Amino acid sequence: MSLLEIKKHIQTGITLSDKSFKTKLAPNFRLSVYLNADQLAYSVTDILSRKLLYIKSYSFFNILSREEYNDTLKQMIAGDDLLALLYGKIHIHLLSDCFTLVPESIFDESKKSDLLEFNQQNIQTMNIKHEAIPKTEIIIIYGIDIETENILNSYFSKAKISHSSSSLIETWITPNAEGKMLHCYVQASSIQIAYVKHAQLKFFNIYQYKTPEDFIYYLMNVVNHLSLDQDKINLLFSGEVVMDSGIYKLAYKYIRNIHFAQRPQWVHCSEELNFPGHFYFNLFCIET
Repeated sequence: MSLLEIKKHIQTGITLSDKSFKTKLAPNFRLSVYLNADQLAYSVTDILSRKLLYIKSYSFFNILSREEYNDTLKQMIAGDDLLALLYGKIHIHLLSDCFTLVPESIFDESKKSDLLEFNQQNIQTMNIKHEAIPKTEIIIIYGIDIETENILNSYFSKAKISHSSSSLIETWITPNAEGKMLHCYVQASSIQIAYVKHAQLKFFNIYQYKTPEDFIYYLMNVVNHLSLDQDKINLLFSGEVVMDSGIYKLAYKYIRNIHFAQRPQWVHCSEELNFPGHFYFNLFCIET
């Protein structure tokens, strides 16, 4: 694929930099990368002060095959000089919808492929991984496309790679918290929905959608499936969603108690990096 063809698949989104960001100090910084089928976003934070220094995002579009996606990803990473710096820590979180959740009590590492294949298809080209979800007794088993993982390892050889939902769920679960909360992380074509009751994860799934009508179908299906009272349940939005969006307006027709998540308190952000606190929320769940 030519460079011109690659550019047809990439659009740069937000780019914000703190005046104290110095590339020569990269060994003192943490690079956090979030990657899904539609987006790569990354942030740079100071390891000690936890100050946010830089954030940038890219959107992928009109990609019709896994090969095209991997070619685009490779060229995009190679074309961003900041991603090539020698950071002190690098953590990459991938959103893979090829996943399943199983209780720790029944998890058998030798059978993780069988457990995943029970709920997923076409895992032959996947590297099957697993990890414990903190604050729960749940193991997430998931597949990463082998070529995608090879690309990431070639550019970020010392990076820790894990499933993005693990840290997201960890952040959503507040120890000793009372009450119920329906969480919804919204991105261009995917939503992650979780129901947390008294600091315990009761439900989690990832859905692909194209229209606001698709979105509300999945959301209300979860509400009905869990027998939640839509007049009383609190819905917490995070991700790239705003009050003027079709998604928010449709959700408000059915659920009145809607709130936006706030950036985790551990992130220190200057006025120069001014963007809604619930945007790119998953980036700030990484290594809290």
